Amino acid sequence: MATHKGVWETRYRYLKYVEEARIRRLDCNTTQLSRRSQVKAESKQPTQAISFDEQPPSLRILDKYIEDESGVIEGRVTDNVEVAELQVNGRPVAFDEFGRFTHKEYLPSSGSEFTLLAIDRAGLKTTETIRLKRNASSQVAKLSFDRLNPTTRRVKSNSDAIALIVGLAEYEKISSAEFADRDAEVFYDYARLKLGIPRERVQSLINDKADEVGLLTGVNKWLKRSVRQGESDVYIFFAGHGLASDDGDTAYLIPYDGAPDFLKRTAISRDEVFSEIASVNPKSVTVFLDTCYSGDTRGGSRLVAGRPLRIKVLEEPVPPNFTVLTAAGGDQIAKPLEEARHGMFSYFLMKGMEGGADSNSDNEITARELHTYVRENVIQQSGGSQVPELQGDAERVLVRFQ
Repeated sequence: MATHKGVWETRYRYLKYVEEARIRRLDCNTTQLSRRSQVKAESKQPTQAISFDEQPPSLRILDKYIEDESGVIEGRVTDNVEVAELQVNGRPVAFDEFGRFTHKEYLPSSGSEFTLLAIDRAGLKTTETIRLKRNASSQVAKLSFDRLNPTTRRVKSNSDAIALIVGLAEYEKISSAEFADRDAEVFYDYARLKLGIPRERVQSLINDKADEVGLLTGVNKWLKRSVRQGESDVYIFFAGHGLASDDGDTAYLIPYDGAPDFLKRTAISRDEVFSEIASVNPKSVTVFLDTCYSGDTRGGSRLVAGRPLRIKVLEEPVPPNFTVLTAAGGDQIAKPLEEARHGMFSYFLMKGMEGGADSNSDNEITARELHTYVRENVIQQSGGSQVPELQGDAERVLVRFQ
């Protein structure tokens, strides 16, 4: 009896298992059919939405600005169904999943138009046109020149050298010589750091210190007493007004209190200065003259009203051991270099001493090399109206780099 009962229980459990499996298969099939129906319905929904879509995409400009030479547009494009494409001036532009985009494009200074076109899946379009224009540049092209710097490249010292430096921008009775005092003040450092002259052997006379008495004292007393005969290398730098006599026979240097109408009485002739220095027999004399004798000033005014225009000073020979570099020809104007705030001749003279004039790179600058450098640059900047000149020993070495 027990055995018969166990057989029925086993058969019952088996039939129950088969029924439960059948029910699970039915449930699975039902779920799959439901999912298929849902997918089918969903696949039909966009098509139905597109076919009934009458709403064009939304195109919003969030920002527009100029960045360097480019125009930048930031915005967002959306649609009730789906955005198919965004274009700017006919070229596709990418946008993220939220419809945000940034477009950057070169913008000419005259400006440009940007046409934005958004297209949705239904082919509906939205257009927006934006014009961007760069601000007109207020920058005016200007010439610029390197700052003078006598501290570059060390030079050999010359304990036998001596220098008298004169700079006259302001005058008591006549118009100013623009930047001449600044020329002399800066040349003081070049005398020490490029010509190798000891500080205690450099005398500087600026503006009212360079009156007639001051100049005569500087030349006839201090300089002549400081020269060691046959040993001293003498350097003279003069920046200021000069003037020739009416017949062009004599060139004068005008002191602070000089009067052009009374040249012989209130000015000092160039030959007189040369003669006084030569009388003490120095080893060499090098003279830099940033002046002219035409009667015109650096600023273009006349020193003497009614005087014949641009009297040409006659070229005079210099003593045997002299080397003279002058800013301009006898009938030319020694001009300023406005951008550098120096006399044109003085600026390139000092710039050349920094090393620019060492044309053969032998660490020495001769008078010829320095003159060539200054001449080329001054002719270029003056348009050929000012031509620096050189007299005397052209092979004299002026700068010796270590």
